[in-house]
Amino acid sequence: MKQFFLGYFLSALLIPTLSMAQTAHLTEQLGETVLYGDLALSPDGSHVTWVQSTAATTSKQTYIQATSGNSSAALVNLEAAGERIDADPAWSPDSKTVAFLSTAGEKEQRQLWSVNADGSNPRKLSQLKGYAARPRWSRDGKQIAFLYIEDARGGGPLMAAPTNTGVIDTAIHNQRIAVLDLPTGKLRQVSPSNLHIYDYDWSPDDKKIVVTAAPGPGDNNWWIAQIYTIDIAKGEATSIYKPSLQVAVPRWSPDGKSIAFIEGLMSDEGFHGGDLFTISADGHDILNRTGKRKSSISSLFWLTPDRILVTDL
Repeated sequence: MKQFFLGYFLSALLIPTLSMAQTAHLTEQLGETVLYGDLALSPDGSHVTWVQSTAATTSKQTYIQATSGNSSAALVNLEAAGERIDADPAWSPDSKTVAFLSTAGEKEQRQLWSVNADGSNPRKLSQLKGYAARPRWSRDGKQIAFLYIEDARGGGPLMAAPTNTGVIDTAIHNQRIAVLDLPTGKLRQVSPSNLHIYDYDWSPDDKKIVVTAAPGPGDNNWWIAQIYTIDIAKGEATSIYKPSLQVAVPRWSPDGKSIAFIEGLMSDEGFHGGDLFTISADGHDILNRTGKRKSSISSLFWLTPDRILVTDL
């Protein structure tokens, strides 16, 4: 019995020493680990862009690389001092320009930037005050839409948020769709102020946007979101489908006649899964395209007006 306790005591002394050494080595290795995110392939397939960081830093920077030949990845240089956090790169329809969000030159505020496909000619496109995410080009390449919460932070119900102290603001700051007109630089919010927008897609003629949305506050109501179409010129939203479960990933068909989306029992925003549905753009002729399929659709991409590429689990 005495030998057993002595051996146990010596082991207890050695294990922490070994663990500390192993932890230090692991920490060093993690610091050198390169992380890749927000990957985007240009429409013509000639270039790819992504946001890159390491496990030891908070900085996240955009890179661009040609997909053919022996070209190397090029860091997008925004000529701003200090660390920056880039996000959500999106290619223009002609594959010549990348738009993305960055805190370059700002403390925390994201602004919309653009660069050429070779990383040259960086341009700051906006003077935003509030949360911004998911920029997407119009089909004609003359406008960029994005999710925007003016004068407030955002990020969704799963993002960590600081504890409210002092006088707490009771106003509801809904996430809306903002559209930047590139020729004029004019920014306007095109979705109704009483709706919180979760996801969206341009119509092929750039006159409407399809969205998943619900009355605010957004953190509470994602689970009851409906599918709306928004007339950009009028700023009016029309509900075309009220689901029995959760909906996500609304995408307009190339011919503008149909809208595809996922409907299913989903736990939280961003964790998509369910059946693939299509509905006419005016809200009729809804069809479950995968009702007999023993899998869960997680994403979808229109290839032609009668073909949809999906990923499933």
